[in-house]
Amino acid sequence: MQREGLGSRLGFILLSAGCAIGIGNVWKFPSLVDENGGGIFVLIYLFFLAILGVPILTIEFSIGRGSGKSPVKMYQQLEKPGSKWHIHGAFCLIGSVLLMMFYTTVSGWMRPVVGIVVPILTIMVLAIGLFG
Repeated sequence: MQREGLGSRLGFILLSAGCAIGIGNVWKFPSLVDENGGGIFVLIYLFFLAILGVPILTIEFSIGRGSGKSPVKMYQQLEKPGSKWHIHGAFCLIGSVLLMMFYTTVSGWMRPVVGIVVPILTIMVLAIGLFG
């Protein structure tokens, strides 16, 4: 059975950035920094994010591409006999499920905002279509 792949390089980059950055870095972290005046901390944070994040992301992509399987099956295939790396694959699966539970909650918090913004955007698009 052949696995699906992404159709474009841009799609891959956007998907990777969305997974790597996370909603906490986009939503909560900037507001906390703004409230507490920590501009220099943001520069240090971004530096270490790049220094530590890029190598880890590269390793993750390499291992995933090498096996062509999910994290659970990837660790089962690539681990040496007697090692316990398959446990990390299970932690990856559990972490993904917990992360999706968090994103669902945050999406629920954002629902009132979306309920206001979407009708306004719809009216604007209709107005541009009628009068533009």
